[in-house]
Amino acid sequence: MTSALRFLVILLLLSLVSCHFKYRRPNWDREFRLKERCRDRNNVEERLAVSQCWFFEGMKSWFRRTSISWFPGKTKSWNLTEITKHCDDYYVCMENTKCYKDYVLFETLDRCSHDAFSIGPMSFCNKHLKDFNKNSPGTLPSCVLNYLEKDAPKKWTCENTKSLRDCLLPEVQKHCEPELLPIFNEHQEARQYYLGCDGKLEFKDLESFNSTDSKEIEIPT
Repeated sequence: MTSALRFLVILLLLSLVSCHFKYRRPNWDREFRLKERCRDRNNVEERLAVSQCWFFEGMKSWFRRTSISWFPGKTKSWNLTEITKHCDDYYVCMENTKCYKDYVLFETLDRCSHDAFSIGPMSFCNKHLKDFNKNSPGTLPSCVLNYLEKDAPKKWTCENTKSLRDCLLPEVQKHCEPELLPIFNEHQEARQYYLGCDGKLEFKDLESFNSTDSKEIEIPT
C-alpha cells in the first residue's frame, strides 16, 4: 500500500469515527445506567472515568466491530473469546469505573457479544438459510423467517433469547456448516448467563432490570 493510499484509508476511518461519535449522542450518564453517586455532577473523577471509557474503549470496540463486519470470513477460525474480545474489554473498562449498575454491565456485554457473533460466523449461516428459503419457500419455520427478515428486539430478555435459540438450533443443525454448531451452543449458553437466566448471576439492581419501562442498552456499534 502506497503512502498516499494509506493516508486516504486512515482519513476515511477517522471520518467514519467522527461521524459515529458526532451523531450518536453519548448516553453514558443516563440515570438508569449509573449508580447514584456517579450521577452527581460534583463527582468529577468518577464521571470522567466513565466518559473516557465510553469514548476510548468505545472507539476501540467500534473499530473491532467494523473489522469483523468488513471481513467476517476471518471469524470462521476464531473461538468465541476471540470473536467477542472487544466486548470483554469494554465490559472490563465499564466495570473498573465502579459506576455502572450490575445489570447494565451484563446486558451491554450480551448485546455486544450477540452483535459480534451475528455479523461474524453466524452471518454465513444466515446466508445459507436465506438461500434455502429462496429455493424452497415456505419450508423454514415462521420464527426463522422473522429472525432473518426483521430487526432484532430492542431489548433482549430470558424469554426471547431462549425462544430464538430453540427456534434456530434445528435449522443450524440442518442447513449450516457443522463447525458452527459448537460455537452457536456456547454463545447461547453465554447469553443465558449474561442475562441472569440460568440462575448463576444475581443482579443487585434486578428490580430496575425487570422494570416494564427499562430502556434499551446502547453500545458503540
